[in-house]
Amino acid sequence: MKKWVKVVLYSLLGIVVIIGGVIGYFYYQYDLKYEVNSSKYQHDIGYLSPTNRDFVPNFERCSNNHLRGYYSSVGFNVFDNSKAHFRQFIQSNFNSKRYDDNGMLNLRFIINCKGEVGDMEVNKLNKDYQITKLNNDLVEEIIQLTVEKENWVISNNKSDNDKYMYLIFKIEDGKIVEILP
Repeated sequence: MKKWVKVVLYSLLGIVVIIGGVIGYFYYQYDLKYEVNSSKYQHDIGYLSPTNRDFVPNFERCSNNHLRGYYSSVGFNVFDNSKAHFRQFIQSNFNSKRYDDNGMLNLRFIINCKGEVGDMEVNKLNKDYQITKLNNDLVEEIIQLTVEKENWVISNNKSDNDKYMYLIFKIEDGKIVEILP
């Protein structure tokens, strides 16, 4: 009987050591292997710096809850009808004949529960994702079409989370050829 107890105890000890080794390995791989400079990366993706906003109307957030991010077309319902309807609205109202620019316009912003857009950050990029210049009228026209309240879901519940959104408008020869995501 004593031999059975010793065998069982040594077997359990071996299993615990193996499990501890596996947990330690994964902890090292995912938490300790690469040092993260937390002073440099203080915020989550979607953080909009109050000092770096290009467009801030009299905008009020509906809640102080954590923002929900919209990163793909399968995300939560943020467009009033659909992304296709939003794209069609932009394409049909954008006057591309006035421009000949090439590049990308990245808009990052918050949508509150009333469907209002605010705290917008605007980035003008070339095809290599480097900061570039785009015609100011082109940028302003796209912004004005984007912030239209009719594009975004409106909630009657003030406790609903505000939503973080980003859009990338790909522009070729003054025409919007793609809206991402």
